[in-house]
Amino acid sequence: MQGVREAFATAVRLHQSGRLAEAERLYRQILQADPRQCDALHMLGVLAMQGGQNQAAVELIRQAIALNERVPAFHNNLGNALKGWGKPQEALAAFGEALRCAPDHAGAHYNLAVTLGDLGRVEEARQSYRRALAVQPAHAEALQNLGNIAAASGKMDEALAAYRRSVAVRPNQPDALCNLGNALILRGRNDEAAFWFEQVLAIQPGHGKSLCGLGIIKLRLSRIAEAASFCRRALVSEPGFANSYVTLGTALGETEDHAEAAYACQRAALLEPGSGEAQLALAICAIPLAPSTEQESLAASDHFLEALERLESWDAAHPGRLGDAIGTSQPFHLAYRPQDVTRLLIRYGALASRAISTVRRAPSWQRRTAGRIRLGIVSGHVRAHPVWDILLKGVVAHLDRDRFEICLYHTGQTCDAETEWARGKAEHFVQGPMPVKSWLDRIADDRPDILFYPEIGMDPVGGALAALRLAPVQAASWGHPVTSGLPTIDLYFSGDLLEGKEADLHYREKLIRLPGTGVCTEPAPIAVRAWEGAGQGVRKFALCQQPLKFDPVHDRLLARIAKQSGPCEFWLAKSKTHPWASERLMARLSAAFSAEGLVPGRHLRLCSWMDRDEFNGFLDAMDVMLDCPAFSGYTTAWQAIHRGLPIVTLEGEFLRQRLAAGLLRQIGQTDGVCRSEDDYVEAALKPHQRIAPEVAQLANGNRAAVDAFAESLISAPS
Repeated sequence: MQGVREAFATAVRLHQSGRLAEAERLYRQILQADPRQCDALHMLGVLAMQGGQNQAAVELIRQAIALNERVPAFHNNLGNALKGWGKPQEALAAFGEALRCAPDHAGAHYNLAVTLGDLGRVEEARQSYRRALAVQPAHAEALQNLGNIAAASGKMDEALAAYRRSVAVRPNQPDALCNLGNALILRGRNDEAAFWFEQVLAIQPGHGKSLCGLGIIKLRLSRIAEAASFCRRALVSEPGFANSYVTLGTALGETEDHAEAAYACQRAALLEPGSGEAQLALAICAIPLAPSTEQESLAASDHFLEALERLESWDAAHPGRLGDAIGTSQPFHLAYRPQDVTRLLIRYGALASRAISTVRRAPSWQRRTAGRIRLGIVSGHVRAHPVWDILLKGVVAHLDRDRFEICLYHTGQTCDAETEWARGKAEHFVQGPMPVKSWLDRIADDRPDILFYPEIGMDPVGGALAALRLAPVQAASWGHPVTSGLPTIDLYFSGDLLEGKEADLHYREKLIRLPGTGVCTEPAPIAVRAWEGAGQGVRKFALCQQPLKFDPVHDRLLARIAKQSGPCEFWLAKSKTHPWASERLMARLSAAFSAEGLVPGRHLRLCSWMDRDEFNGFLDAMDVMLDCPAFSGYTTAWQAIHRGLPIVTLEGEFLRQRLAAGLLRQIGQTDGVCRSEDDYVEAALKPHQRIAPEVAQLANGNRAAVDAFAESLISAPS
């Protein structure tokens, strides 16, 4: 036999080239010649570990250590074998011995960090990764794992820095590039994220997680068909990746493929039985987006109740799993059904709050007893948007700053001129998007006395934060005009003219009726582009609401109006985000018109989506706006009266059915406010005068609402 040193070198070369059987045979020959050859014992142990024989590996490497206890690699690989054998605490001790022998052993620092992370000792793991990188700055795996820890704890800037360094070290590693893309999604940098996902696909065209990432980006951009396509491609490559099914289900939930959406969510739940996000998405799928029939609409509440009961049972059987999913899907469209959904939302709110409280530690502090009240406002729409234009801008502009300071938390990613105006008005301004954990940290740093959520249900982050008790007083308003249902929300701000006598029964929160419609708006600069789509010599009815808000139960009302009106046209703008829903509404209305003996093509018109200037021209061309009975529109009504367009509205029982009526009451134009279906039809048939500009201005400048809002916050018990 050749010399022991030469034989050992040969065995290592065989080992490294994958000729494991030959390497093992040579290691054993060396040990027959010299049983105290500790390096051969160690490498034989490494071979056993690579073959999954961790117990045998531990015995062999311990023999090597007994012969020479000062070799750090022996202790490091002993730790790896112990970890593989399911003895993580003993593995920690072994890695510690390796570092006592060689404090700068990057591999031992890395393996120690991995084991600490597996044991849930995250901060210690973070420090060990940093020590590994101090020794070996180009350790790609340490950079990736450090990024993963930072991302999991919501520290996205730190995560991005680590991922970028990792990609610089290994620019063609698909999983590393994908992690960078996912982190960029969480920061709202969709274009940059898409670039990295596309880089992955150039290397590995079927990389499922990157395809899913592109699907998520398309979904956020409301490009639903593209989102579904990417997710389907992802599932061809990785049929067991549950997140692709969740994203596909969410995308299909925004289409007419309701059954397919439910199927995708069911597949996700089967593939990953412990996924709270899949279970929540499956429950929300029970709510139809645009029912085809009255029966389907009426059954929505019962179907959601059944789904909610299943979700409650699942949560009880899987404690702690649902909490991280809260906000990712929300029962937003339940409010589009005209029934009383208060009890359902309260039941869902209790579940959401309970679930998220098990995984998110909400800080607590006392309300200030001196100085200005710190008001935190959490909104995903601090930009040109109805929530900002109608509900928020007046508060930010006119709230008494001698008594209040404002912390404005813009959880959305869009930034425009209105965002910059708001930034200049708030004492503290934070722009998202960020993970929930990052928002919790920032809010805890600011310690607001009051948190105000103007649109719970419309924004995922706001939906999660609102389910936690993060301030002594928490309030909501009617950006989404139903109760939040959350036990963590104390007050609900509405308008005296918007609520009926029994309205307190519709809220879990304490209802505060502010003067008028409860908002302080100012007219926006108006530009008009002429619109010439309508026919001549016919009466033109504008249907300005999104098609999802029209319930099948009211289709016959429009047909009755058409039958009695004489030559007329009903104009609907095709939805930008749900064009299929516009087509479905047109099909439903056509059936209702045909049932009345009418020719639908003579009356029903569908035009393209319009920007604001063209929409103003459209309003000028119309004769009457018919408000949607199931879900009234405040913003569209506000725009209409500023163009002088008369409005007919059917004032229902619930806030969401009374918004236009409240606005008309505020300006003293109540001829179009109806309490029955017959009255609605009759009012639509009457001739109406255009609304004078000075009358329309009565909709604005309601400073009394802001003052009453302030007084309610000051006096609210904490």
